[in-house]
Amino acid sequence: MADEIIRYSESGEQESIAETNIVEQLNIMLRDLEECFRELLFMVKDLDEGRAVAVDKRYGRVRSIKDNIENTSVNLMDYVIKVSPILTFKDIYLYLIQDIVRAAEHAEAAAYRNLLLNTKEFERLPDKLYAELDETVRKIIDMVSKVRTMLEKIRADQKYIRELYIELLKVENAVDEYYRESGLEIIKHYSKDVGALILLKELFDKLEDSADIMKRVGTYIRFISIHR
Repeated sequence: MADEIIRYSESGEQESIAETNIVEQLNIMLRDLEECFRELLFMVKDLDEGRAVAVDKRYGRVRSIKDNIENTSVNLMDYVIKVSPILTFKDIYLYLIQDIVRAAEHAEAAAYRNLLLNTKEFERLPDKLYAELDETVRKIIDMVSKVRTMLEKIRADQKYIRELYIELLKVENAVDEYYRESGLEIIKHYSKDVGALILLKELFDKLEDSADIMKRVGTYIRFISIHR
């Protein structure tokens, strides 16, 4: 595909065609990432309601989606490198690919902590902690959705991208707040169960890291939109 673009396209159109292909593949990766976090959201609910078999199945789906994202990233990275001579933002596209993969890995890692909790004699989460966990995952899903929209509008509407970016920052701040509150709740309720305490803390750590990554992805996209 890259060779055909370089051979047959007019020089002024080469970068545009290549970037269209890259954006389409990045959008596929983000769509899969959003689905990955949706599965995690349902997995948290299944754990809280004691549905052990459902938790195990959800984890398998999260892993499968993560693997799909990684496979897409390998092909897309090869393509970006092949067309790199005509790309203005080659390095940033590579950063975007890597960060989306990292977010998927964090989602899978959070799901794995959830799975490990499922193998323990784990009771329902306290209401406040469950609400914080549920809202944290929902906020991350919202962040991925906003980043997808930014990517779709990258060529058309810089003002709208700026507005979405500001909203993205606000959502990330909300995730940070839930993260701080959850730490106190985990210590309060699980100080006598070190295993559960560690797993829950690590679960929230992975989610907070995912939110940071989505903010960075949004920053890259805004950078590209400003410099067009």
